[in-house]
Order: sequence, then structure tokens, then C-alpha cells
Amino acid sequence: MRTLTDIDAAWPYSCEITDSSPQLATEELAGRLGVTARSVLQYEVMECMDPGGRSAMLARTWWRGARRRHVAVTAELDTVPLELEQAHALGLLVDTPVFRVVRTRLDVHGTPVETADLLLPMDRWRIRLSG
Repeated sequence: MRTLTDIDAAWPYSCEITDSSPQLATEELAGRLGVTARSVLQYEVMECMDPGGRSAMLARTWWRGARRRHVAVTAELDTVPLELEQAHALGLLVDTPVFRVVRTRLDVHGTPVETADLLLPMDRWRIRLSG
């Protein structure tokens, strides 16, 4: 069991990018990034492994244009059911509920520069965040 305490910490073990294709912003993503719906966003899915090589989490990240430096982070925690590809990557069944941390990185002006869904299997993670 791992404990998530810092949503902005670099992952200390191996990661693999499994998708990196542009996507159009949905209404939800447009709101999270402060862009118009259907704007072209950069997209990346990263599978992060634990020290034993088992999939520990998926990080789905969206940003507009070139990646920019951030100085602050916000986060929201909820649960979502896994979709087919996510379930396969994590070795779980479709519709298994997982923690979803919605992380948004902000620049010095408080403008969102990147947003991500961190998908953490409930059987492998405990969440302990402090402000």
C-alpha cells in the first residue's frame, strides 16, 4: 500500500508514456484549463510502475501549446470507474472504482497551464493530503 502525500512530486520509479496524441478539449477540460471547448490540447498518458514493476497509477495529462512552468497546484479528489484501456493497464476489471486526483498546475498569475487525472487503484493507495 502506497500513500499519496504530495500531488506534485516526481514519480521516483519507472514510467512509460503509452499515448501522446493531440485531443480536442471537452467542456470539462476547457473549464479546467480556461480555454474554449474543442481547442486542440496536447495529451499524454503515463503509466507509472512500483519498484517491483507492477502498474501503480495512470497519469492522464492535458496542456495547451508548449509546456510552461508552474508555481502552484490545486487538487480535487473523487472516484471514477475504470474504462477498458485503463483497467487493462492497471490489471483490474472494467468499472472498478479508483481514486481520481484532478491536479491543475498554475502559473504565477494563477492561470492553469496543465491539468491531469491521476488514477490510483484503491487496493494500492491511501490518500493523505495536507494544506
